[in-house]
Amino acid sequence: MPLASMPTELSRPVSPPDPGAPPPCAPRRSARGQRPRRIDGLAGLVVVLAVSGCKAKAASVELSKDEAGGGELEIVAVPADGPKLVALRAGTPVLARPQAGARTIGELYPGAAVVRSSEPYGRAGCSGGWYAIRPRGFVCAGDGATLHTDVVAVLPAPPDLSRPLPYRYGRARTQGTPAYSGVPSREELRHAEPDLDRHLERAQRSDAQLGASANDVPLDERGVATGPPVLLPQQHGVGEDGRRTESGYFVFPLADAVAPLPPLAALGIELGAKDGAPVDLRAAMKTAALRKGSGVAITRTFTAGEADGRRLGVTPDGRLIPTDRLQAALGSPWHGLDVEKVGLPVAFVHRHDVTTWSIGRGKATPNDEELERRTGVPLTGKFRTVDGTRFEEARDGFWLRAQDLVVIVRRSKFPEFAKGSQRWLDVSLANQTLTAYEGQKPIYATLISSGRDQLRDPESSASTARGTFRVRSKHVTRNIDPREVADSFDVADAPWVMDFAPGHAITGMYWGAGVGEAQGFHDIALTPVDARRLFLWAEPELPDGWHAVHSSGEEGTLVHVRP
Repeated sequence: MPLASMPTELSRPVSPPDPGAPPPCAPRRSARGQRPRRIDGLAGLVVVLAVSGCKAKAASVELSKDEAGGGELEIVAVPADGPKLVALRAGTPVLARPQAGARTIGELYPGAAVVRSSEPYGRAGCSGGWYAIRPRGFVCAGDGATLHTDVVAVLPAPPDLSRPLPYRYGRARTQGTPAYSGVPSREELRHAEPDLDRHLERAQRSDAQLGASANDVPLDERGVATGPPVLLPQQHGVGEDGRRTESGYFVFPLADAVAPLPPLAALGIELGAKDGAPVDLRAAMKTAALRKGSGVAITRTFTAGEADGRRLGVTPDGRLIPTDRLQAALGSPWHGLDVEKVGLPVAFVHRHDVTTWSIGRGKATPNDEELERRTGVPLTGKFRTVDGTRFEEARDGFWLRAQDLVVIVRRSKFPEFAKGSQRWLDVSLANQTLTAYEGQKPIYATLISSGRDQLRDPESSASTARGTFRVRSKHVTRNIDPREVADSFDVADAPWVMDFAPGHAITGMYWGAGVGEAQGFHDIALTPVDARRLFLWAEPELPDGWHAVHSSGEEGTLVHVRP
């Protein structure tokens, strides 16, 4: 099987979806009663792509005129226990109206099962029919989604929204790490991995012990950390002895249950042929090659005899990657401070091995205690100057040199919009800090990593745009522009992405822990714990089962980016 270059989904710069772009549903029409098309999938699975006729009726909810394009649309409320629709491709659009070209209000990801209406609301531009889903919007049953829920068992597992990292992540150990389109044969393995024997020998000798991950941090219902990370048995590769190893990290509780059927439409393959014949996956899709260091999400794994018993990881778009070619990407367990109760000011230590001090009788004396870099310290707001050095007082009674700290002060002046319960994010590029507010009440404070050129022109440099914006869309995961990592590798499925301007987003970071330093291109990067905390807090709210939601009008949380 020939090797292809890096797949488009992982290599191209990603920009926010065009809300006016038509959905990729097939514009074909088929006569009612036509014989259903079929795909013979793995494990004997047969997906029948047929839908019932349209019989929209009954009591209504009237859409606003701007959403309804000047007309009225009556829909029946979709019951919570109704039938489900399953997404087959990344970015399956949720539209405001049941017609091609309608405004995009959200997106689904492969494996998502959402409750739908029992009958479609028309078939214009969608041969399978437009189905209403909860809590709003319409999805085309076609290349991007199916009504047949049996397919869920062989699709990539959905993200776990209860954790800072919604998937397990890995980074390619070697240049050209293969991402197979299906379970490879021995011949395909040898062709795609000419160094296979030597690589497996090295992999068997190396089984490094791993430390704590972002998902080991205990959280409350708001997503705020309640203590230090704890490695629990059976949690993401942790054995009964409390140790996490490289080889165990990609072993899932339900591993080896069934090999996956790739979500064909996500890879640009039309479901079924015109004559009803099965799709030839091998002829339709090629193996991709990842750059060394590239990050990928793994939804589950299985072992395959055809692949010499190697463990293969399933990516969200259905690619298969040998886990022995991946290095675990645990995500930093570091996080910011919950200031909802304690308030400001707070500080973060920005140097290594910073000493605490005692001050008495005009003299500063160093203590034995040292604080690690990025340690968060609530302050009293009091300071003293001793021998020309300014010291800040911590609420725990010790003192710290101001030169060792980044301080988020208590504001005396606020922007005009900071009223009532308005949610907004205050981003300081000079200090590399972010503070979440509700009106004038601080909620959360943390460190960021913005564009590395900081205060230069974002049109011509690696700088984050300054100004006041609104969150335009929220994505559980999304690929990011390689320029965010100096184009040294590719990053797939970065977690907790919130777009606030064209080419600019707030995003979680699983590939590094460099917060407090400007290292990116345009994005504002956070550690996974912080990114999830702010994602859950910010508006618009993500509906259950959706992978992305788009804001409308004045709905999104404000993002205030200043020098």
